[in-house]
Amino acid sequence: MGSKKRRFATFTHREKIFAGTIVALLIGGGLLAGASYTYVKATRANAPLPSLVPHGDIPFQPMTSYADTLNKTIPDDVTAVNSTCPAQKGNWVQTENQNPGISSTPSDWKKLHLYEESGSVLWIDHQSVTCGDRIGIHASLYPTRPDGSIDKSPRSFEVLRIGWYNGAGARMLWNSGPVKLKYRNTPNLKNATRMIETRWPTTTSFEVSNDWAPGLYVVASINKSGAIENLAPFILRSNPGDSKLLLIHSTLTWAAYNSFGGHSTYSAAINGEDERAKVSSFDRPYAGSGISHISRDAISFVQYLESTGLNIDQVADTDINNAPSLVTNYSGLVFSGHPEYMTRTEFDTVSAARNLGINIAFMGANSAYWQSRVEPSPTGPDRHLVIYRNALIDPETDWQKVTTAFGDPRINTPPSLLTGEQTAGVHVTGTMNALSIPRWLHIPATAALTGWSPNSEIDSMATGPAAPPTEQLIFSGKFALVTPTAGALRARRSLLAQTIWFTSPSGSATFVAGINYWPCEASPTCSEGAVGDPTRTLLQSITSQVLTLWQTKAVGKGLK
Repeated sequence: MGSKKRRFATFTHREKIFAGTIVALLIGGGLLAGASYTYVKATRANAPLPSLVPHGDIPFQPMTSYADTLNKTIPDDVTAVNSTCPAQKGNWVQTENQNPGISSTPSDWKKLHLYEESGSVLWIDHQSVTCGDRIGIHASLYPTRPDGSIDKSPRSFEVLRIGWYNGAGARMLWNSGPVKLKYRNTPNLKNATRMIETRWPTTTSFEVSNDWAPGLYVVASINKSGAIENLAPFILRSNPGDSKLLLIHSTLTWAAYNSFGGHSTYSAAINGEDERAKVSSFDRPYAGSGISHISRDAISFVQYLESTGLNIDQVADTDINNAPSLVTNYSGLVFSGHPEYMTRTEFDTVSAARNLGINIAFMGANSAYWQSRVEPSPTGPDRHLVIYRNALIDPETDWQKVTTAFGDPRINTPPSLLTGEQTAGVHVTGTMNALSIPRWLHIPATAALTGWSPNSEIDSMATGPAAPPTEQLIFSGKFALVTPTAGALRARRSLLAQTIWFTSPSGSATFVAGINYWPCEASPTCSEGAVGDPTRTLLQSITSQVLTLWQTKAVGKGLK
């Protein structure tokens, strides 16, 4: 199905300058870890918003050492996360990608810029599904930039499976046909948490068919010219263990950066950081950096992975939060560019998986920075991301649930327990040079990774009791701040971008890319790609070698 040409909107140079200006105004050059492009439209309350009242402090926890994590076991499942889809057999990803895709090229995908809403927007009421589930689409017309006018012509909705399909990048599985949309209001803020949530009715719905292959899907709203105006992702889960690798999508990070309605968890159009959301709802369309992360860290990376023919199952991070036992069906767990937000359960699951010989690949940076939790919305479970960042205003006082940095002394389980690294810079660029190539990685000893996006976030190797003792550097490079603001300079970060690997006593091997744009730059379809062909080819080679090896459980026992 679906040979119709998809058009991809592009930004003008002036709009890109506007984006950078918004970033500088709203996040002050990267005072918060993980800040990136954010387009916002303000929603004003008719009266002053209520304030959050601080409470007494909560006890500080003793520092968890890496040695302590070696005793971790898989947390108990809270709910069942099953699959009713047929089992996938053989080279199922290669077989799936022999199907005809939509009429597009890698160059078309590079032109897909949806940061700012225009024409129509939508959200869907499930982010992780199985065969037989029915997904509701909640859509609205939206003013067309720049004059605020609204195009009232019918839209259609398409369900696209993200893959390779001989370079097409997606396959269409369902089309709604023309649908007349209404303009739906985005509620003004009235709550102390600054949460934006739309209560839009269901526009139309579709059922996930038994003959749809598992993987990453998007629902796209299409205008009369055939252009994609907005999209919303969902993951169709595989039967556990259909493949040896499991890609865990960071849906909580997507929600954290979503700025639809004028408030992300980082900032707001009015009063900036002071008015950021403490709760982010999945019951609203994606905009700004939220949709950027989906495109950069999910769509482009999955397109690259499927181009290799590698079998890999996919789930949402909320699936792991609900059913940690899922990971025991795999030899390797893979995280994309920016798994910044994790629940305590997900954090503990990763360290426990390592103790079972399950290999880990963090293909990005700034991983497991914020301890978060999920709560239900009127639509269903796991629809609210809670992230106060400040333990004194979070009504939850349990150290395993309070929403602040994992490294905060009230929690004291720093990201290095999982990654061996620590945040080293935000909004930086530079070159990473080969330092010590392990025998198992077949690349030139003089290899260099250069041309990184100025929006890069980087990590460097950590030391001390909260870091693995077996860490080994592969690449290292001193980066430079793109905008050396007073706040960024006060952070006094090392600005060292480092790629590392290490093993654990179980034989598990962990690879950590150390830069958030790695998955994007490995793909020829990424709209934010900046590196040249030599670096992209090298990234593809390293990624392919790591993931091929990581299909063998406890592979670290034989690596040098």
